[in-house]
Amino acid sequence: MYGTKKIQETISALEEIQQTGVSLTEATKSLHMKEYIPFDDIWPAIMNICQTSEKEAMRLTKEWCGY
Repeated sequence: MYGTKKIQETISALEEIQQTGVSLTEATKSLHMKEYIPFDDIWPAIMNICQTSEKEAMRLTKEWCGY
């Protein structure tokens, strides 16, 4: 399926950004726009964090990344 190591790295990056007091939405946008992490690396992490379906994780990530 998806690279577990890459998912964990993305989750860690999102958590690190959130430690500055921002929401998951803002952390996702920042990771994508400022850190240039591709959409395809982010949505599996969102699926894991939010415990949601692939479809919902993709929808959320698209919305949060501004697609």
